Amino acid sequence: MVGLVVSDGKAAFTNVLFQSSSKYDVSRYRDLVPVVQKPGVTYLNASFQPPMNKVIREAIDIFADQAVSEVHPKPQWQATTEATRELLGKYLNVASDSLAFTRDTTEGLNLFQRSVKWVPGDNVVLLDVEHPNHAYGWLALQEQGLEVRMVDTTGQELYADASTFEPLVDDRTRAIGLSSVMFHSGQLNGVKDICDRFRTRNIHVLVDLTQHVGVMPIDLVDLGVSAAAFGCHKGLAAPTGLGVLYIEPETLPLLRPTPPIVGAGAISNLSSSLLASPDVQYHSTTRRYEHLNISLISVQALNAYLTFLLSDVGMANLEHHLRALGRTLALEMEKLGVKVVGSRSADRRAPHLYILDLLDSRWQAHFKEAGIMVSHYRLGVRVSFGFYNTTADVMSLVRVIEKGLVAGIPAC
Repeated sequence: MVGLVVSDGKAAFTNVLFQSSSKYDVSRYRDLVPVVQKPGVTYLNASFQPPMNKVIREAIDIFADQAVSEVHPKPQWQATTEATRELLGKYLNVASDSLAFTRDTTEGLNLFQRSVKWVPGDNVVLLDVEHPNHAYGWLALQEQGLEVRMVDTTGQELYADASTFEPLVDDRTRAIGLSSVMFHSGQLNGVKDICDRFRTRNIHVLVDLTQHVGVMPIDLVDLGVSAAAFGCHKGLAAPTGLGVLYIEPETLPLLRPTPPIVGAGAISNLSSSLLASPDVQYHSTTRRYEHLNISLISVQALNAYLTFLLSDVGMANLEHHLRALGRTLALEMEKLGVKVVGSRSADRRAPHLYILDLLDSRWQAHFKEAGIMVSHYRLGVRVSFGFYNTTADVMSLVRVIEKGLVAGIPAC
């Protein structure tokens, strides 16, 4: 884990050392995000929707200029799509042809969920707090005879590893589904431990990476997942309407041979005449799940932002910066007597997403009046950072919370 000094076997907020260094201060790119420079606004809501940055805006402007001025720009956009697939493969450490562009996370998850081979009476296992876009994809298969088992997380630590799922797994378990980072708590689950335990038992592991991509390095080969899906509108900052599905090459032959949705993009022997043939041959890679027409404008934006992240910012630098902000937040909350929900161990939580135990409904109006942009969930107030955030943003939040406490709004 970047920038961590481990003491007594744990990397906790209070014993994690982050050196102050311009090398890691990616907030120098703050000028790329006009919204966060508005007077009276402190934007701490990246996990809901990051504000548009100028890298994305420029890519969209270029796309629009090409669309209105060039006679035939689509082939160029398609070439950029393949270049973007290569960039994603580099970031995730996977072969580019194991990636398919989708409409969003939900579509990617459902494509895999409906490709898993099972018979009535088989089961899948989820956390009872799993994101609804993931959970309902499995629950929709109940009417066909699939049993959906949910781990009761009441009273448990906000972290899931193989031992969390083990009590509900048996010889009829076909898949485990989970988010690598939980949207409502910021927990960073033990995906590698889960895959190491259950993949050898022929149990698929499907992971939602939506709150994970774009904020820290990811190595999908090392994690060992069967499949992963994510939207590109959170940490990857692209406009909505674009997602990605990864399927491990060794997993593809174990799935149903016919994709749940079939169009021309799935066909490897598509005739140049575009006449359909009874001789249907699907791509031998994850490309069989892709449509011919995807959001090309979103792909152009994603290409620009991925280039910015990988070449200019650096994923390790970004993670270091986000965790430094999180540590400052946690230490300041400790002074105020406000609990940060979840583990204190840095390897069990996302670098950018922190939940404050501020449940009283008056906090919503208090933050809004002060220009603090955060989300409110069942566990408390979600504070989420982007590359553009600074320690000054954290301290603005701290001062507003302090005023709320003085005014009598409780810290619980």
